Amino acid sequence: MTRSVTGKPGYLKRLIRPDRRGSSTVFLAIAFLAFAVCIAGGIGISRKLTVMSTCESYGRVWTRAILSEYDLHLLEDYGLMAYWGNEIEVNRKIDDYLDYSMADRLNVRLGLTSSDLSGYELGDPDNFSEALEKGFASHAADALIHSTGRKPRYAGDEEDKSIGNTVVLDTLPSGGAGSSFSTDSFVEKAKSAGDGKGVRSAAASAGIEIAFMWQYFNSCVTLSDDKPHYLNNELEYVIKGSPEDETNYSACRRRLFLARNALNLAALYKDPAKVELITTVSQTITPGPLGAATQLLLSEAWAAAETEKDLEVLYDNGRVPVLKNGDQWMTDLESILGSSEVRKKLDDESRQLLDENSDEIHDISGIHNAAQIVTEGLSYDEYLILMILCMNRNTRLLRVMDIVTIDMKYRYYRDFNLMEYYTGVRYAFTADGRSYEFEDSYR
Repeated sequence: MTRSVTGKPGYLKRLIRPDRRGSSTVFLAIAFLAFAVCIAGGIGISRKLTVMSTCESYGRVWTRAILSEYDLHLLEDYGLMAYWGNEIEVNRKIDDYLDYSMADRLNVRLGLTSSDLSGYELGDPDNFSEALEKGFASHAADALIHSTGRKPRYAGDEEDKSIGNTVVLDTLPSGGAGSSFSTDSFVEKAKSAGDGKGVRSAAASAGIEIAFMWQYFNSCVTLSDDKPHYLNNELEYVIKGSPEDETNYSACRRRLFLARNALNLAALYKDPAKVELITTVSQTITPGPLGAATQLLLSEAWAAAETEKDLEVLYDNGRVPVLKNGDQWMTDLESILGSSEVRKKLDDESRQLLDENSDEIHDISGIHNAAQIVTEGLSYDEYLILMILCMNRNTRLLRVMDIVTIDMKYRYYRDFNLMEYYTGVRYAFTADGRSYEFEDSYR
């Protein structure tokens, strides 16, 4: 006998629809699991963002930390900001910073560190020039225009020096690069400049290294500061480039003589009174067509004698005008005629006529009174600056770098080398499989 399911009301309904309390439990479990996954994902993303932010922040700080290790001597002596180092040193420092700041934190997996300092070497002329601009440009013009800081050097204070160490010579940035000198170019620049203010104005616009030399380099006549300098004639070194003081001095004296002699000849030929005097005397002692040769001889001898006097004034820290007027000449024609150098270049007949007409020539030429002290014109250092302005800029910049290298070796580090100093840093490291790159330089 079978029993009908309809005998109990609601039984089938309960059989088909499950209990609502069980369904809620399952739903809550699923929701909780989803929420937990979201939290875990959020934590992962937050951790990743935290690691990224930390690495970016620390990386910038570490970059500044490396740049902050600039050499104090370079800064104090020359206004240059650069740090000593190499890529191995930078890698080691970054690894130390990483270990201190990141190790055992946030479970960060640290990878390789690499650095690349190429393009930031202070020994590169472009970088050196840029370092000058950043560290010196603010007061360079003032140092030149107002001629601050230079003091007279007393003759015989120091003996001439030379560099004989081949290792030192091999590490000089210029590598013995030569330069040419054109008297014509120098004379034109001197005429264009006119006076000391004109020279310094031209120098201020020619390149930052000119003001740098004026501020920090000695010459055989003046001192730039009280610091020890290995070479006495540093401005002269920039012009000649010899490792010997005496050679640099002699080369600059010879060039200065040629330039002043050309300027004195030009001034003499522009002075009608002097030209007339020379012509009259020449015709007196050498009548006829050969008088022109005697006229040329006397002109050159007079200009040369005046040039010797000019050099005496310049090496005594005085001033000599670029183109002198008649009142500024320190020699006279009569003294030139009495010199053995002139007499031996005259023929026998001219010497005889010179002796026979000595009284007449004396009346014509007169006795030259001593010229007054000249306060205008150019000083010895300013003539040197004009020579430097005539040089190829790359050569003069390399020789400036030579002097910095020589004096840093002499004052502080025997193994100093500009190529081991840097004006910027570039490096990268890896954290949690992500690479972080940083680069910065002195501003």
